[in-house]
Amino acid sequence: MKKNKLALSILSALTINQAVLADDRDVEKLDNVEVVEQQQSREMTVQLLPEKAQSIIDTPDVLKKMAGANVNRNGPLTGLAQYRGLSGARVNVQINGSNMQESCSNSMDAAMSHVPASMVDAVILKRGIAPVSTGIETIGGSIFVIPKNIKGTSEEFEFGGEASLGFTSVNSGKKASVLLSAQSAVHSFYFGAESENGDSFDFKNGTNFNTEYDRDFYLLGYNYVGEKQTFAFKYNYNDTGKTGTPSLPMDIVYAEGGMANIEHTYRFADDWKLTSEFSHQNTDHLMSNYLFRNAQGRRDSLTQVNSNSFAFVLDTMISMGQLSFGLEGDATSHQADITSPDNAMLHISNFDTRKDRNSFFAELQSNLSDNLNLSSGIRYTQVDMDAADVSTTMAMMDTPMGQMHRMSRNSFNASNRNITDNNVDLSFNLTQKLNDSLSFEYGLGYKTRSPSYQERYLWLPLEATAGMADGFKYLGNLDLKPEKATQFEFGMVYESEGLRFAPHVFYHQVDDYIQGTPTPNPKVLKFNNVDAKLYGADLEFSYQITDNMAINNVTSYVKGERRDIDDSLYRIAPLNTRFELTYGMSNWNFSGELVAYQAQDDVSVTNQEQATPGYGITNLAGTYSFNDKANIAFGVNNIFDKKYYNHLNGYNRNNLNADVGFDPTNPRAYRLPGEGVNLYATLYLHW
Repeated sequence: MKKNKLALSILSALTINQAVLADDRDVEKLDNVEVVEQQQSREMTVQLLPEKAQSIIDTPDVLKKMAGANVNRNGPLTGLAQYRGLSGARVNVQINGSNMQESCSNSMDAAMSHVPASMVDAVILKRGIAPVSTGIETIGGSIFVIPKNIKGTSEEFEFGGEASLGFTSVNSGKKASVLLSAQSAVHSFYFGAESENGDSFDFKNGTNFNTEYDRDFYLLGYNYVGEKQTFAFKYNYNDTGKTGTPSLPMDIVYAEGGMANIEHTYRFADDWKLTSEFSHQNTDHLMSNYLFRNAQGRRDSLTQVNSNSFAFVLDTMISMGQLSFGLEGDATSHQADITSPDNAMLHISNFDTRKDRNSFFAELQSNLSDNLNLSSGIRYTQVDMDAADVSTTMAMMDTPMGQMHRMSRNSFNASNRNITDNNVDLSFNLTQKLNDSLSFEYGLGYKTRSPSYQERYLWLPLEATAGMADGFKYLGNLDLKPEKATQFEFGMVYESEGLRFAPHVFYHQVDDYIQGTPTPNPKVLKFNNVDAKLYGADLEFSYQITDNMAINNVTSYVKGERRDIDDSLYRIAPLNTRFELTYGMSNWNFSGELVAYQAQDDVSVTNQEQATPGYGITNLAGTYSFNDKANIAFGVNNIFDKKYYNHLNGYNRNNLNADVGFDPTNPRAYRLPGEGVNLYATLYLHW
């Protein structure tokens, strides 16, 4: 790899870092702002160090600074990744190289939210068509969350650490974190902890009730680096307490659990390397509809996830380039039971499902000529799903509701629920270098995704929809077919004398897209296969104006449409752009940011989605470095206290949220507003 350090002394609280990594399994921490190039390939990734984004509460918010990416926000700690209009289970999110499974059937503990921003080294987004090597089911792209990791360089043991203490005014939020380490060139040990909490956030002339949060997080790790092999162990534990999710029908009482990862690499020779990875996850989650709300018919839902995964990847060099073979898989079970604190007899077995994925891929990185590099790969995945019999005590009732429960239960239990999908993925990414400054990128992909357990096995009409948050109840469908997307990509990169200009255009045609469609009950949708398409463009731009001043911009546009009927897809981000001007001098760094979103009128009629107006907000940030071991970051977001509505925020479902508005007859009547003016400061120490 060749490193070109930009002449930017930017340590602002909102710095964007962009990187191209030669190998995702060897992620490298960048110094301040740095671009890393790979000679053989122009395949892009985008890297951001969340510790530089001091006002971030939830890790997924860093995606808003990445071309084509955004966040579906259902609560302060419930952000679902969106990339080019696809979100939820369609986006491959990995933490420590393993898929983090959501325990909540409504994705309250969204995958990226399992690790708080202060404990993350980097969030990496594969821009464009994700190579097959980046994971199983990458129809919506691949995102990698890299938690803190310590590797020493000294022959003798050294002790170090870092700590931060922060405050945000918009919600009286407080957070504190510490990371302690002892490391040498061979052995490294580290331990991290973070605690954060906040009240409901304010917006202009009101408070968005039910957005309080409470979370503790722990991280433990060990690294060994030998002459021919490496070994790493990492364990993270997330303990989320009472936290609001106002766009969902329930709130978080707790979400407790973690993931353990083991990774081993062994070099047989200079040209052969085997990487072995194993992980185990177990998380328990309790939600209720009366924690922060007045509820008639109080309900609790206890959900659990248990998952084990493995991966073996063999890399070797041949005459045509680098060849990789991978064998990967995971086995995941979900359970969900509904009870009532007022009726000990009430019990509904909502989910008891299993999903096993076993997959094999081959990928070749080859130099076709001095100016052409091709990454090509194929992946085969077998997905085996099943569900146990379900039960409901409401079936004993001699009422229309009891009859519906009996019929639904009996029909589901009598059906064949053991379903196997055989999926094939292809990816081709060609980079053409025209000269030292200009290159073109061409991409072609064929990607598949099997239905989620909610989409297949939701046997009662409920809002257990992996964070859809459209106010409808849904029914699953045992006859669903996997989604199949044909993807096209064209991009260019121009870099010269401090200027970087990288636009991309894309088109995705998705057959058998899984979408809720109307039923005889106007309040219920059923998951069915339809046809869809998504197309658009996104842009990265940066320019080094002087030695001390630079400008950065990210602009994204995506359009999602049904192909079988005249309708738009649900919850698609409108055209949006971010301009950031940074200036550094001596120990000071400053930045000003303008964020603008166009109105979103292309909304889903099927989901009765409400349009949103456009808006623009201004953010200011700064840092002061006391020395090379301590700095303070400070700033103000939404400096003019603009009242605005982010289209990807859900609708208010909390009947006590009077300032936002609530209509019991229409769950889509009032969209949740964005945060008001927010002053923040964070002290950061490193030793």
